[in-house]
Amino acid sequence: MIDTDNTQIFQFTLGPVQGFVAQARRTRDFWAGSFILSWLSSVAIAAIQRQGGEVLFPVPDENYLEYLYVKHRDNSNKDASKSKFPQQGSIPNRFRAATAKVPLGFEPERVGKAVQDAWKALADAVWEQDLKAVSRQETKKIWNRQVANFWEISWVLSDKATSGNLLDRRKNWRNTVPPQEPGHKCMMMDGWQELSGVAETNLSEVDKFWNGLRQSGSPGIATDLRKGERLCAMAFIKRRFSRCFDTISVLLPGPAADATPNAQPGKPGYIPSHVHGWKLPHAVPSVSFLAAAPWLAEVIRNAPAEVFEDFYIAARELTGLNEKDHVGTDSAFSIDIRCVSEAVTERRADRLQRLWAGLDGQVYFPSALENPRIFGADMQPQARKVLQQLHKLRNAAGQKDLPSPYYAILLMDGDQLGKHMGDEDKQNPISQALNAFTQAVGDIVRAHNGFLIYAGGDDVLALLPLEDALPAAAALQAMYCDLFAQHSPKGKPIDSTLSGAIEYVHIRTPLTRVLQDAHKLLDDIAKEKTGRNAIAVRVWKPSGLALQWAMPWEKALDANGDVQIARLARDFAQQAAAADGERFSNKFFFRMQQILERFGEVEETKETKETNVVNEATLQKLLLAEYLHSWGGLDKRTGLDSGSLKKQLEQLLAQCHQWRREEAGGEAVPDKKSPFNPEAALLVRFLAQKGLDKE
Repeated sequence: MIDTDNTQIFQFTLGPVQGFVAQARRTRDFWAGSFILSWLSSVAIAAIQRQGGEVLFPVPDENYLEYLYVKHRDNSNKDASKSKFPQQGSIPNRFRAATAKVPLGFEPERVGKAVQDAWKALADAVWEQDLKAVSRQETKKIWNRQVANFWEISWVLSDKATSGNLLDRRKNWRNTVPPQEPGHKCMMMDGWQELSGVAETNLSEVDKFWNGLRQSGSPGIATDLRKGERLCAMAFIKRRFSRCFDTISVLLPGPAADATPNAQPGKPGYIPSHVHGWKLPHAVPSVSFLAAAPWLAEVIRNAPAEVFEDFYIAARELTGLNEKDHVGTDSAFSIDIRCVSEAVTERRADRLQRLWAGLDGQVYFPSALENPRIFGADMQPQARKVLQQLHKLRNAAGQKDLPSPYYAILLMDGDQLGKHMGDEDKQNPISQALNAFTQAVGDIVRAHNGFLIYAGGDDVLALLPLEDALPAAAALQAMYCDLFAQHSPKGKPIDSTLSGAIEYVHIRTPLTRVLQDAHKLLDDIAKEKTGRNAIAVRVWKPSGLALQWAMPWEKALDANGDVQIARLARDFAQQAAAADGERFSNKFFFRMQQILERFGEVEETKETKETNVVNEATLQKLLLAEYLHSWGGLDKRTGLDSGSLKKQLEQLLAQCHQWRREEAGGEAVPDKKSPFNPEAALLVRFLAQKGLDKE
């Protein structure tokens, strides 16, 4: 226990965050960057605790710290509560600083050294595993230079009264200058030299180095490195670290403080001596597999086994079983996609084999099969056979369409938590609520068929199928608010809420570009423009940004906690199934957009500064007339009575309203300058058609 009369406040931050995490060519790179950064942040916490410091924020995940502090060689622990290694980072890493109460005599430099030592140990393990036997002397020089000069570490040590914004001011004194990077550049991380060290402009020598590495026989390297990929040291570590992470063991620098008697690893009072790695999955679901997952689950449930086998045989000749770990295994890692795993389990007695559903996710998309940059010219004859079998499989399963080529990136972050941290009565309840939320996130994301990239503190990052993203965001928001309500001290409510951003992305869209935009969508639209406690959505098509929509949570949800715009999309999709859905969707929703753009504007006059050209009742009549005209009397075909039809359109129009909070925590009010968002109608259309419309 720290003597509170002889303490200081230590603040520490590690970066570049976006430069390391968001630059990714695969889902696996994205996950790896987040995991490594979180692990290094946990090493900083370990170094603080070794000197007797008490970490105030972020609140360390005790289960995560136990694996960090105690070496685990396998995953056979009989205690079910401790039977799985952490697979995602859970120590907050995005724009967060470790803030700790530390004793007099604390040595900040030891924290930075611990982080650098751990990073070097990870880099050394990857080098020994993959590069030592095949590299050139120039490769080693590049590796050492990049590993030694990548991270930017900032810290301040102060008394409590002056801790304020010192860390922000310290970060402005940038003392880490990236080295000059000559030669050919990395294909993942901008500006960094790739590792071959070849100086010639002719890329044949560069490709010779990388082809030799791919054929070196190192475990999994032939699939981990695509043909033609050229990476720098940091990108290579992200791509390959999971295969040797369990070998890592690093001694923390300096003498240790006195431990609390009988303190257990990860618990308060425990003084660590080492930090370790543990076993990690080598496979992460691709965005193609995530996009296809709901469709694939229905096909597995309904297609005859012999038709699925024919497709599998054709596709297996074209590509590998890259997704076999995501369809339900006895592995120690929960990386399966729930809907696919459950569908496979249902068909086990019907001769359908699990591996048939474990093909590369790209084989379900004609745009990939017909692309010679994905399946080369020599593979195109087989790719055409796979495409034929794909259509046979779709027909046999009774599916009208092939899978949606869109998936979702979900990013969520707490609101107004900082203003409560200064109240000592609230600090422990905040810690309890955040720990409980972190533990719950994984199950919620998996229940919605997603893959969790990161969950720590009040931050969440996940990838999901298109139709599951909005329901998952609503479930996480409800859980977050419920937990803070449960843990708030009596008479001192902690009114923190959870804002979210969803990017709907085509599988061919570069991942890095959209990851960077997701943070802007969350910070600039959900939080700043809409006023926090809100959800914001963007849709990215191959041609670029297609639409944007945002809504305060209390306006986005119905009385049952369901996202209204998602429910409306399902309703319209069901109606479209009963008639000419494509004609209706294209005509009605585009006409609705035009009506709102024309009649939903604000007209300024001398008498009244803000007057709607057309009131809402008139807009509803216009929409009803356009609805019936587009469908030719759909209400008679589907059994919708006039009252139900009007209510549906009223709800649709309500989701086209624009709201904002004048201040955080305040009531949402209409945006007087821009009362309607016509793109909301197009979002309903996009969700109803799952992005399968033709541009």
